[in-house]
Amino acid sequence: MTDRRRRTFDSRDGDAEVAEPLLRAVLSYAPRDESPMPHPSEGITLRAENGSGSIRLELAIADELGVGVPGPFGSRFYECGSFEVVVPQRDPREGALLMIHLLEAQAPHRFEFTASMPACWELRLERDGSVSVLDDTGDAVIFIGRPWAFDSDLHPVHVYYTIENGLLVQNVGATSDTGYPILVDPDPEAIITGDGRLVTESWTPRLVVGGIVEDLPPRSISRRKIIPG
Repeated sequence: MTDRRRRTFDSRDGDAEVAEPLLRAVLSYAPRDESPMPHPSEGITLRAENGSGSIRLELAIADELGVGVPGPFGSRFYECGSFEVVVPQRDPREGALLMIHLLEAQAPHRFEFTASMPACWELRLERDGSVSVLDDTGDAVIFIGRPWAFDSDLHPVHVYYTIENGLLVQNVGATSDTGYPILVDPDPEAIITGDGRLVTESWTPRLVVGGIVEDLPPRSISRRKIIPG
């Protein structure tokens, strides 16, 4: 993992206050050039290495998300009541990243993605939970890794894909023991160390509030700041 992580975290950076250590870790793993990130309605495009085509995945509710609110390090938060869609800052050459953040048990646990791809291409669910994109000859030309998630106690949460009427559906299998919020599909490079551990086991960002470093206990929710009128 390239060591480009920011070492401090300003809880007043942007309009979305972030308290969860794992979400801070994902957001802080950001390039210094904080260019505007694409809106979720632009989707995520994956291209075949052989140049035969591409697939564009778009969250089905993306057009309903509005403009969102700015978060730390150039990220953007799209609030949907019981959950939010989070787009962290990333180098455009690395492709866009979209995460779903379930804030409470009442949040939906099923999210549909439309798949735009060449005619005669199709999706195939693999035994390991990943998805292959097959071209018109039946060859797998694009691969979508299996989803994953963590709850507020940093325990893994079962997440799995289904393919329904041409849609790629992400299902979150929370149980009564699952702690909220749940962060779905965080960037592996941002949260996994070289020896396979969560970065939060050895790294905690120093909180900076108005230029002052504070040692504050982490809370377990991201929320929009209330700006006095």
